[in-house]
Amino acid sequence: MMHSHFRKFYVVSLVSIVVLTLLFSADSIAQTDKSSLSGRVLDTKGKPVAGLELGIKPVEMVEPRGMMPRTPFASWLRVVTDKEGRFSFHNINVGSSQFVMFPESASDFEIISLEIGDLTFYSTAFLQNFPTWFGKLTFTIEPGTHLENVIVNVKPPRMRIRGRVLLKDGTPLANTDISLTVRRRQRNTDFFIFPSGGSGGSSGRNVKTDAEGYFVSYYPDETSEYSVIVKYEGASAKSRWFRLKKGQRYDKLVLVLKDLEEHRLRRSERVKARLSVWVVNPENDHAYKRIKCDSWEDAKAKAEAENASLVAINDASEQKWLEAVYPEKAFFWIGLRVPEKGASGKWNNSEPLTYTNWVDSQEPGPRSVSEGELPVAMEFFSKRWMAIAAESPFLPMVKYAILEKEGTPEATQ
Repeated sequence: MMHSHFRKFYVVSLVSIVVLTLLFSADSIAQTDKSSLSGRVLDTKGKPVAGLELGIKPVEMVEPRGMMPRTPFASWLRVVTDKEGRFSFHNINVGSSQFVMFPESASDFEIISLEIGDLTFYSTAFLQNFPTWFGKLTFTIEPGTHLENVIVNVKPPRMRIRGRVLLKDGTPLANTDISLTVRRRQRNTDFFIFPSGGSGGSSGRNVKTDAEGYFVSYYPDETSEYSVIVKYEGASAKSRWFRLKKGQRYDKLVLVLKDLEEHRLRRSERVKARLSVWVVNPENDHAYKRIKCDSWEDAKAKAEAENASLVAINDASEQKWLEAVYPEKAFFWIGLRVPEKGASGKWNNSEPLTYTNWVDSQEPGPRSVSEGELPVAMEFFSKRWMAIAAESPFLPMVKYAILEKEGTPEATQ
């Protein structure tokens, strides 16, 4: 429910700014197809903020986690405000972008809002219970649009812990989802300053590091001792305990994932071992196996090489069994293609199509001869079926397939 609310809010904000830029375009005759954005940065007292590094970050919407950069970090537009807080961006990239400060998750200020003409757009990136990626101000400027006198309102960040995640060689773990846990302990002391019990708690969630490997947590909300744990792909790093007073910020935390490569190697070995295993369904005595593949055609060829076929799902019971055996949030090619007009649907192993489980509860219509057949995959979340066209944004995500063959001596249960 909350995710749906986030998406609606994002769409409304984005559309509003797109419309706004169109209005600005109509009011002035652009001399070039390049766009620009200029204005001033002011604090909560209306005073200019000098020496603040700002950036334009090209982004795209990626489900289910939100925004991802469209271009490398080095190509983002960056400027520094002058003594009067003024800034100016030129040659802005076409497409969705975010207005950010640097370091992106470690700046000494937070953006409250952008004032463009009589309209004000508020950021929710640093409000409690809102994901940081969602609330950053996102906009699209039409080619040839020149937005001037934009006011960026900022404030110092509230109590927070800011850290940076590095790999063993010192490279930042950039633009990556990590698991973050902030632990708190409140120690009581007696007259002689010896511990005499206390209380504590923790807050855990997934966060995304920025382009320089920084993350930020606003969990600290009282005077206490805190410690931070980050986890990624099985590797973890933990900080020492440090004390924060109410209202303070801790911005010098560095966590190094020293054993990440070892965990990746062990995980790769586990994946290889699992991919080599056939699993038998006791209801039909057929064996099933998950494989990696580059396309539906590649999956079909690999199935034939193992004297098998892409899976044919003949009833709801078999569907549920497959969902239990392969619960990963991933797409899987199955042995079905949406047929051309005049052709009946059938599985890759020539069995008739007697059961369906489409995403929209309605079977796609037959394709014309010119359109050709479309391969079908089980989608990553509900495991319902969907046809994947060549232009589908989901096509690059389908990296696996499920094979099926009758019980065999090498199959294991």
